[in-house]
Amino acid sequence: MSNPNLDEFSAVREEADEADARSRRVELIVYAALVAFVVLAIYGFWLITSLTRDVSQLTEEISLMTRVVDRDMSSIAADMNSMDHQMTEISGTMRNMTDEIVGIASNTDSMDANIGSMTRDTSVMAGSITGMQHDMWSLNRNVGAPMGMMNMFNPFSDQGGPARGSPGPYHPR
Repeated sequence: MSNPNLDEFSAVREEADEADARSRRVELIVYAALVAFVVLAIYGFWLITSLTRDVSQLTEEISLMTRVVDRDMSSIAADMNSMDHQMTEISGTMRNMTDEIVGIASNTDSMDANIGSMTRDTSVMAGSITGMQHDMWSLNRNVGAPMGMMNMFNPFSDQGGPARGSPGPYHPR
């Protein structure tokens, strides 16, 4: 038969061993969490220190820029005012140019009409000159041969025969 005290003692012993194993597991979790907390705290401190240093540098840069802008603001304002006046002048000049271009366009239309008229007049003149050329060619054929014979009797003439005429009227292509 078994001893009830011994069974009770071994049951208590097993419970104590299980509680001890559980407490070791909890210790491992707590120690790991503590190490993670310390690492994160150190990293957070480094971030805050770095941010403070960067903000300090930014403040110095902004202060320097403010002094430079304050010093040069009157010059910048004068330059902007000058640019405003120049842009106003450019705008007026562009309006004048637009008006002149409109005038040039109307003059171009009248020039186009004048050139068309000149083209027609030149065609008429070309026709008249062609008629004169025909008449001169005909006159040369009709008068040139008898004059050539008379030139043979002229002692001061160096032609020995009938006058040479043109080959015929010229017709432009």
